[in-house]
Amino acid sequence: MKSASPNPLLSDFPPITAMSELVVLNLGQGDFNQGFPSVTARLGQPGNLGMQMSGSLPPAPEIPQLYTNWRLLYQLLYRQNKRSPIEVAPSGITNISDGAFGEISQRLEASFNGWLAAAGFHGIESQLRTQLSPSQRVQIIVESDTDQVWRLPWHLWSLAKQDFPYAEVCLSSSNYPAPIRQRFKPAGAAVKLLVILGNSAGLNLKKDWRLLRQLPGVEATLLVEPEREELNDQLWQAGWDILVFAGHSVSDENAQNGRIFINQHSQHNSLTIYELQEALNRAIERGLQLVIFNSCDGLGLVRDLAAARIPLPPTIAMREPVVDAVAQAFLEYFLRDFAWGEPFHLAVRQARERLKGLESRFPGASWLPVICQHPAVKPLTLPELRGSGQLPSRVADAAITPKFRLFRPALNGLIKLTPILVFGCISSYVLAGDWIAESLDQLGVDKHKNGQLWQAQIYYRIATWFNPSYAIAHYNLAYLCDKDLHDVNCAFQGYQRAALRGLPEGYAQVARLQIIDDNHREALSAIHQCLQLTDYEAVKAACLKNLGWILLKEGNLIAAEKNLRQAIELEVDSPHSHCLLAQVLEAKGREQAALTAWENTLHYSQHRIPEQHDCISWANQRLETGGN
Repeated sequence: MKSASPNPLLSDFPPITAMSELVVLNLGQGDFNQGFPSVTARLGQPGNLGMQMSGSLPPAPEIPQLYTNWRLLYQLLYRQNKRSPIEVAPSGITNISDGAFGEISQRLEASFNGWLAAAGFHGIESQLRTQLSPSQRVQIIVESDTDQVWRLPWHLWSLAKQDFPYAEVCLSSSNYPAPIRQRFKPAGAAVKLLVILGNSAGLNLKKDWRLLRQLPGVEATLLVEPEREELNDQLWQAGWDILVFAGHSVSDENAQNGRIFINQHSQHNSLTIYELQEALNRAIERGLQLVIFNSCDGLGLVRDLAAARIPLPPTIAMREPVVDAVAQAFLEYFLRDFAWGEPFHLAVRQARERLKGLESRFPGASWLPVICQHPAVKPLTLPELRGSGQLPSRVADAAITPKFRLFRPALNGLIKLTPILVFGCISSYVLAGDWIAESLDQLGVDKHKNGQLWQAQIYYRIATWFNPSYAIAHYNLAYLCDKDLHDVNCAFQGYQRAALRGLPEGYAQVARLQIIDDNHREALSAIHQCLQLTDYEAVKAACLKNLGWILLKEGNLIAAEKNLRQAIELEVDSPHSHCLLAQVLEAKGREQAALTAWENTLHYSQHRIPEQHDCISWANQRLETGGN
């Protein structure tokens, strides 16, 4: 069963090292007709790229043409199947199949990787493979001013896609101003989020707002189809940390001249980056550190930001037109990981890869999200934006009391030694208990990811000692006991403590354990509390799934199916929901519909998660026998 919580410990994960590496790949002057004769790659940390390599890339005029063909088929496929309001220019092609689209996608990927395997580039790639570890978090920033380079799906590069699973490729102009010094907040300060819901014709932007306002520790301001003056005034306000635009936008064929449509008036209904240049510069100077254009065809927006020499913060855009369902799924997947401390680039990669689950309905969905940013800027996690977690050393001194400032570097080092030293050395600083608890909990998460279960357990327990009301530490300890130590009593107590401290995910897990023990009355009470407390759709899905599970066990098949379908509507990739629905449909004699549910069970299951084995086994058996 896949849990619906946004907590990073609620998914299966491999070990990841803490250090992040930066690769800046500058393609220099050139194009695909002439080649790129002077390519350089620099490797190191943001602001300290100590290693440099050089090489070249040959002409490859077929690659832009393949992408042009891919793009045309992408748009035609949506128009043909009436899956999207995307408008495309008339062409001679009137019919296209998913198979033809898949074929052009594979040809483009093969040609692109063949180009990057050229002899002139081999030295750079070989050095990167030698210097970097597959377990490292790696940012790869491609610098270029060639529009064809910006259009290409760099996530297909085999080095990043296959060999370095924690790498993500970003884009940048080769000309950029000095970065703005990042502003850090006092611990616990709210993250200020400005959400602009623009022209909503044909879109359901309310879901975007629901997802964003649920972010923990965020103070969100909403503008709905604003006038230009209202939007401009808000950008000039002090202290925005994150800016999100959702609605309609467009770029020209050269991925330039981006335009956002802010309202549905007949006139003055759109804005270019140049019309917002002064306001955006001011917002960045005052602390804006992340921009999300969750809208169609956004490459022109970020290229215009770069061309205007605005010190580009990490920015997410969609490289092509995107349907509402894909945009909202990406936003939900990204926010789920980013909110709970995943590095920005890893959260984007994981969200992008999860979009592959939608490609049976929306081909090409996982090709759309792209990051653009200033190469010298280190993106922060959401806890760091809140002034919590393990802050970078350049945190403003004003955020720390004089006495604590003297000891904080030592505390950071001592926390990394052993839990006993941590407890002994910092117990006198109980006034910093909240910060210490969050730091210890995050260290527990890191140890847990690396398979160091005993150390993780100790960190979680000490975190709960420093701040007994910190629900997340109780939850993480319970999850460790539940999934790895198989200590049911420890798990139940931890989930219950997390629930009583207001964490809806805790109630969802308490209900699950109560159902396993056939304590349906207690489970129903926990489900009721969960649904009362949470606005987070994934958590609602878990609770509705648990309710459907109880109803199935009690023989109320009509109500069971209703609740399970509601759960799947909120969380389509929950294998346990599909597994339970298949059992309900079988009990109702609807064999063909049950087979579809079993197929979905297998499609969304992860074989490496032991507790999904029963559903996988049942699904395989039913599908092999045709439901008999």
